[in-house]
Amino acid sequence: MDFRLTEQQRELQDAARQFARRELPDLARKMEEKDFSVPAEMVRRYGEMGFLGVNLPEQYGGLGLGHLEALLVLEQFAQVSNAVAFPVFEALVGPVRTIERFGSDDLKTRIIPAVVSGEATVAISMSEPDAGTALTDLATRAREDGDHYLLEGSKRWTSGAGHARYYVVYCRLSDAPGAKGVGALLVDKDMPGVGFGKREELMGFRGIETRDIAFDGVRVPADNLVGGEGEGFRIAMMGLDGGRLNIGACSLGGAQRCIDEAVAYSKER
Repeated sequence: MDFRLTEQQRELQDAARQFARRELPDLARKMEEKDFSVPAEMVRRYGEMGFLGVNLPEQYGGLGLGHLEALLVLEQFAQVSNAVAFPVFEALVGPVRTIERFGSDDLKTRIIPAVVSGEATVAISMSEPDAGTALTDLATRAREDGDHYLLEGSKRWTSGAGHARYYVVYCRLSDAPGAKGVGALLVDKDMPGVGFGKREELMGFRGIETRDIAFDGVRVPADNLVGGEGEGFRIAMMGLDGGRLNIGACSLGGAQRCIDEAVAYSKER
């Protein structure tokens, strides 16, 4: 098996490295110091450069490449900091890919181009006060009400909460036991009844908003259904598998930067 990168992959990797190291170090330092998210205008720059659509379909404005190419880009951003890499992380894995795979054509057309251009981000909202990634324990629920769902409940530890425009919310769509009643809805932060808690102060995760979310009778259009009853567990696990690969890429990027800095310092000494 040949593990060497193709010429196209090397060019994409080089473009990401040059952009990240030229444009982002000062921003990363300020984000670490003051704990704020990547500004909207910079996220749009990411989009203009094509970094938010690497593995998303061309018909929605993406580059149509593979997940390896996406990881190569993410790793280069993470060499500067996880915080400046987070918009890339959000765009190339998890909830956006969930919409691409399982959402309706209308949902894909509405959401994916906005993500690719940097005009919107999508976060995953799964954990609850009494449930982590164990979807069998979810208490947040949505019931059908005509052409809408009424969403009630609360979520914890949502990365990107308050900053992201959209949320793939895993919830109970029926009283079926365990994961059999779990599905997923796409919720807009501006929908009446959506509320956010205070920003959490976390060690080593500065520059990435993490908050609780409360849903108080939120009317979600039925067209925003991402996964129907009983589909939530399968969809969530597929998204988490992709996310774990990206966490690995971020960790690798940070480790590589530590080595680079240590070698440079040693040569100066």
